[in-house]
Amino acid sequence: MKLKQTLEKPVNGYWDGGKKQVFEWEIDNFGGGSDSKGSFVRIGSFSANHWFNVAEGKTEKLTLSYAKKHLIANTKDQSVFEYIA
Repeated sequence: MKLKQTLEKPVNGYWDGGKKQVFEWEIDNFGGGSDSKGSFVRIGSFSANHWFNVAEGKTEKLTLSYAKKHLIANTKDQSVFEYIA
């Protein structure tokens, strides 16, 4: 399952190919671990050239909802999100 983020307007970033507006975020099966707060997983998007950690949920959709909250809090422009199977 993936989380698709569509920004209000295209943005430049640390990637090749100019401005982009759509990014697909997915759970990185090779990242993650655990600490005193519990287990966490790595979420990333190759096209956005960005990865971050969130708490691991009981389901993929719950884990991606944590990623969605992180993205909403850290994205300057408005975004539309949808889950892709």
